[in-house]
Amino acid sequence: MGIRMLAGRELSQEFGADDMTLKPKELAERASNVVINRRAMNLLGITDPKEALGREFRMGIGDQENDDLMGTMTVVGVVENVNFGSARKDIRSMIYFYDKKRFGYVLARVRNVDPAPIKAEAERIWRELVPSRPFEGQFVEDAMAAQYAEDEGLGRIFATFAALAVLIACLGLFGLASFTAERRTKEIGIRKVLGARTSHVVKLLAWDFARPVLIANAIAWPVAYVLMRDWLDGLQHRIDLGGEYFAAAGIVALAIALVTVSGHAFKVARANAIHALRYE
Repeated sequence: MGIRMLAGRELSQEFGADDMTLKPKELAERASNVVINRRAMNLLGITDPKEALGREFRMGIGDQENDDLMGTMTVVGVVENVNFGSARKDIRSMIYFYDKKRFGYVLARVRNVDPAPIKAEAERIWRELVPSRPFEGQFVEDAMAAQYAEDEGLGRIFATFAALAVLIACLGLFGLASFTAERRTKEIGIRKVLGARTSHVVKLLAWDFARPVLIANAIAWPVAYVLMRDWLDGLQHRIDLGGEYFAAAGIVALAIALVTVSGHAFKVARANAIHALRYE
């Protein structure tokens, strides 16, 4: 499955002690080779994967008849941690062993082919070899999607309401820009007569709307940080909530506000100063 080997080797049929396809009593009489993940290595008090090679530990190997049997396991390989569950669950310590009879799932990895016919063929072979158990095939993508369906649904809801909020804010900004430009028509005309350039007038009008946006960001950032931190605390595997995300959101909000008002401000700034002075 592409799990990265940190030290040692994988399990193989070439080594007799690798095969645990034996009865519990037979396994209890000998040492068996296993591969562990980094989490299990740390629980053994080891930090270097190479130092874990050859380390022995005891593990329960009993069945319903002999539930108290213990076996000696020898570590021959260490692999990187892999999370088989949700990001909300912590990574478990894993022990990989080779057994041709005891298994819970069969995993098949395919590349560059249509997986649907392969699933149908796997079901046919399964029904032929294991007719007493129903076939329950599932793609890994579907299993992962089911785990995070609720989070994706919440994400779509938040994105929809955020888009509506931005649209309403832009409409309000455009109307406010029109009102402000009309109210300051005389001022703009006087500034232009006194030598103000169009760019200066546009900057003047744009800054009037930039300040409230910056103030709103300063208020929103702490609230967003607390809410996102609490949500991320529910995840065992999460990103670091750095300031670059809030800075990017502030830049985008400021850019949207400036784009909304700059067109109207540029139009007013380029108007003939004579008409502005004759206003009212």
